[in-house]
Parts: sequence; structure tokens; C-alpha cells
Amino acid sequence: MRWRYLISLLASSVLFGCAGDKPVLRDTTRSLALNWHRSEWRFCETAECATPTPKTVLLVSSPPVVEPVTLTPQKPVPTVKRTRTISVPFKFASASVTDEAEQIIRKAVAQREAGDSIPVEGRTDDLGSQTFNDRLARKRAEAVVAILNRLGVKGDIEIHSQGKCCYATANLSEKSRAKNRRVDLQISTTQKE
Repeated sequence: MRWRYLISLLASSVLFGCAGDKPVLRDTTRSLALNWHRSEWRFCETAECATPTPKTVLLVSSPPVVEPVTLTPQKPVPTVKRTRTISVPFKFASASVTDEAEQIIRKAVAQREAGDSIPVEGRTDDLGSQTFNDRLARKRAEAVVAILNRLGVKGDIEIHSQGKCCYATANLSEKSRAKNRRVDLQISTTQKE
């Protein structure tokens, strides 16, 4: 009876094992993967794991790269500014411009460039008081400026006056004193090289 019992037990276990959906295989290896699925981590068969769905990505092209343009500065045309001193003579103790002195002024104005500044400096000799010579030097400079204005000279005209000072020559004779009774014009001319 024992044999019968063992055979029936063995047959029932075989039938019970076959009754399930999948047979249980003991010596087979399975490939498992850890996968994030529905907000939690789960183990799944590698072939059955959830795979990412394809996404459409909009690629925005970068703006074109523009090389900076470097401008080479043009070399300025070299200019040479030449300044000449023109002396306008005056008679003893007088601030009146003579015809000869006016011709000197006209010639100087014709050679100058428009827009240049003209310093005008009135001078005297050493005869007379300091106060008298200072006023006389100023009147001489103003008389020359009046002629420049009448000739239509535009630009900066600077008036300076120095009475008993800054002589062209030593006041040793009437001839040397006559050289000191003057108005100096600084005439600038611009020349391109």
C-alpha cells in the first residue's frame, strides 16, 4: 500500500505542477533590470521593461556668428603749420595806421588760412611813462584789429599789449627805437606735405 500511496503522491505533484500557467524552471538565468515605472522603482525582465517614448525636440539654430569688422583708421594728412611774425610799424607816440602799414597788413591777410587765430601784440619804445606806453600799445593793437575786421578776417583775434617791455632791439638810437614801435601779427599758414 505504500507503493500506491507514493505513486499517487508523485502523480498528483506532477499534475499539480502542470496545472499552472508557466512551468517553473530551476536552472535558467533571467535578466532583470531596475526601471522607474509609475513613480516608483521596479524590477522587470529586460525585454519587458518600459522604454522611453520618442520625443520631438525643436532645435533652434544659433544666430550666425559675425566676425567683427575692424576699421583701419585712415592716416591723417600730415600738415605743417608755419607761423610768421609780421611787424607793422608805427610813428612816434602815434596809434594811427599809415598807408604803408596797411599794405603790410593786407599782404599778410592774403597769405593766411581762414579760421586760424591771429594774436595781435602792440608794442612801444622806452620813451614815455609806463602808463602812457601801456595805453599806446593797446591802441596800436586795436587799430590793427579794426583794419583786420574791415578786411573781413574771420576767426579768433587775440589782443595783447606790452608797453615798456619786450623790445625787438635795444633802444640805443632813433633807428632802433623805430623798430620797437610796432604791432606784431602772428600769421599761421597751414601747408599739406
